[in-house]
Amino acid sequence: MRDEQGLYAKAELFGTKISSAARNHENILIICHHDADGLCSAALCSNFIFKNSGHCEIRAVSEPSIKSLERIAQGKFDLVLFIDIGSGLSKEIEKHLGDRWLIIDHHSIPDSEKSDESASRILNPWQFDLDGSTEISCGGLVHLLSAKANLEFSSYYAVVGALADGQDVGPKRSLIGLNAKILENLQANTRSVATKADLLFFGRETRPIHEAVASTTSCYLPGLTGNKDACLASLRGEGVELKFNARWKTVADFSEDEKQQILGAILPHLSGTTSTVEDLVGTVYSLNLVDEFSPMHDARDFASVLNACGRMGKASFGIMLCLDIGSDLPSEAEKIVGDYRSELVRAVQTILASPDRIIDKQHYSIIVGDGIVGERMTGITCQVLSTLSRFKGRIVLLRTTTSDGEVKVSARLGKGTEADLGLMLQSVASFTSGVGGGHRNKAGARFSIAKQQEFQEVVDAQFQTIRS
Repeated sequence: MRDEQGLYAKAELFGTKISSAARNHENILIICHHDADGLCSAALCSNFIFKNSGHCEIRAVSEPSIKSLERIAQGKFDLVLFIDIGSGLSKEIEKHLGDRWLIIDHHSIPDSEKSDESASRILNPWQFDLDGSTEISCGGLVHLLSAKANLEFSSYYAVVGALADGQDVGPKRSLIGLNAKILENLQANTRSVATKADLLFFGRETRPIHEAVASTTSCYLPGLTGNKDACLASLRGEGVELKFNARWKTVADFSEDEKQQILGAILPHLSGTTSTVEDLVGTVYSLNLVDEFSPMHDARDFASVLNACGRMGKASFGIMLCLDIGSDLPSEAEKIVGDYRSELVRAVQTILASPDRIIDKQHYSIIVGDGIVGERMTGITCQVLSTLSRFKGRIVLLRTTTSDGEVKVSARLGKGTEADLGLMLQSVASFTSGVGGGHRNKAGARFSIAKQQEFQEVVDAQFQTIRS
């Protein structure tokens, strides 16, 4: 039964536990996921700890592993906070850390973590029949537990985390559920966040339109993403007036009729994908408290920057952005985003040019990314590939080997597919002595390379129930 008040009460209890540990000067470790939601959640939680006179260390990972838990257990930490990760791992965490841990996460969890003894150390919306894949992000959970501290940008980080995790599933790609309530409270109390419907290109207020289109990775545009010259040619071919006097126009400069022209130029490039022009239009969330040239100004852009930081091995820089530490942040962020975009386009194009790397089964496809896709890039690369028409009605699994001799797998639903990937990848992980889980529409797993045969067997068995 849906219980919002129960979630609020448990979040407050977690806030009390963490603030008490901070005031007692306990040695606190934060282990967070390296994506945007994990990074801004960890930054917000660290700020909460600082406000309570405490200190902490932050480590960002793609997901925890048994090896990493063993290393953490050897450290002298009084409290370990797993943020945006850890669901389904409570027994292993307890085995290594005893009672020195808490999990703050919104991914799918097994029934045991809703009701057994370990459930008291887990803050997760699914425990209260709330949909953690669409209604609230980890940023939202940390916002709730730290609400009494009145931290700057707290609510905004909840919005950023939700957008980063694709929770904009309402009309015009708006936020719903608890996310919408957090936003409503933010706007009612401070009016610091403005919303409007517009084109959803990266840098819509700051970049020339052809650069904005080329820089957009949230909706992959074959032939345009990562190619400024092609974007320029396509827009000119549609008759779009790109300059105002001598200045390049940004998305924000165009009239509604001109924006239709822009979409007309892009439409041919959606051929071969399951995306539509509607995926390029939606609700923009802007933070009025910062300059428009700040990486934090546009919530979607900020989410993209943080994702780039995490996936390019620059998680610490992403944390610095969230905490506004450093004087040269925008220029460094620009470089990271550029490198990230180039890496993504290279990986996608290389895979599509190598059909022998794509293994089609009855209901799913396995893509072998060894030597092409780094372990931090499997999720976004798999996401892009799943939007191609070739994978419509299928589950897409992208696997690659990691530097420590393991296999990393990311899974996404192709359009028109119904399955609960979070539970499926938890099951895959349990059969391969690894770790795994996620949301209904996106998930991942990691296991020893020696377990590849078991992986194939359990995937074949699990995926017979897919509906399309």
